[in-house]
Amino acid sequence: MGTRKISDKEIENIRKWLENNQDSRSEKIIVELEELIEKEFSTERVVCTNSAMASLHLALQTIGVGPGDEVIVDPIVVFGGMAAMYQNAVPVFADIDLETYNIDPESISKRITSRTKAIICTHHFGNICDMKAILAIAKQHNIPVIEDCAHALYATQNGKFAGLFGDFAAFSFNHRKQLSTGQGGFLLINSKRYAEKSKDKGFGRVPARLTWNYTMSGIIASIAIAQWENARDYVKKDNELAKLYTEALQDCVWLKPQKIPKENWSPYHIWAAIFTGDEHGINYDEFMKELRENDADYFLPSFMPYGAFDLEPSPAYRYPIFNDPKNNWIVSDVYDRIYEGKIDYSQGLCPNAEYIVPRMLNTVISPVENERIQIYAKGLRKTIKYFMN
Repeated sequence: MGTRKISDKEIENIRKWLENNQDSRSEKIIVELEELIEKEFSTERVVCTNSAMASLHLALQTIGVGPGDEVIVDPIVVFGGMAAMYQNAVPVFADIDLETYNIDPESISKRITSRTKAIICTHHFGNICDMKAILAIAKQHNIPVIEDCAHALYATQNGKFAGLFGDFAAFSFNHRKQLSTGQGGFLLINSKRYAEKSKDKGFGRVPARLTWNYTMSGIIASIAIAQWENARDYVKKDNELAKLYTEALQDCVWLKPQKIPKENWSPYHIWAAIFTGDEHGINYDEFMKELRENDADYFLPSFMPYGAFDLEPSPAYRYPIFNDPKNNWIVSDVYDRIYEGKIDYSQGLCPNAEYIVPRMLNTVISPVENERIQIYAKGLRKTIKYFMN
């Protein structure tokens, strides 16, 4: 039995959208979804978009980030850095915490300069960053904070939902997220000032100013509305299923799961652990081979890019997109004019990330069938016992 429910309501909503698709009434279903989300999160404004990536970019647009500005981002995923580059700004990578895998507030503080215009903090795998410390730093320097909540629907910290800490929060409806519509997402805007400022960032038939067409499709909104009533059950179930993997690590000192601080509750979009078997005489390739032989073939070694671009598993700043700014930034002369070609994304920039990324064992929880996760957890435990004997 799968963990995601499809009912007649999805079909009814799609039919309703199709029937209204020839006139302005078709737009009302997007408004309906935005009002639903706004009520759920008690925020100033909700903007439904075609992706979380679009939401991150719209947040930077609303802040007014521009050529030569700096945006502090984490080094595990590419999305914050890409959003900065869309605005011809410079991604500044702060290191991560060795246990939570989230951006380290102390590293953020060290990266701030007079050009810093925003901080993007990613709640990796559903585990909320240390928002108290991050917001204190942001307040001290008057820098807006954007939460990347693509993995963190209904995650909480001290009882407060992810997405309600910073000035903005980007969420995803991607095909493997807890609430999935295939694509799509939304942006929460928690600041009254930015909520008002964001209103000219939409795309109409004739936009008031040059902007990006990130509008959500009505058919996506119709599915999201139908799925929303199940979202809390989805994240609760994923949290329960993730425990099967953590329990499989009992007595294993060379696989350390992501630390979820006691004040956090994670929906576990992804379950992850760090492999340190090399420090105990266990070969990583042999471990992965044994996992697959024990039917636990859904675990991925390391994190992005999984060997893409002929790279060893590495932090995002080693990817070509960040190391060839003249071919990737829209206004490439910013690089030469302001930085004189001296931006350094070389090894050693974020030591913790460089240690963690190639050692990470991870697997998506949602929306895998419950029975399959039980098989994977059993296979993981069997593999661990094989190497412990």
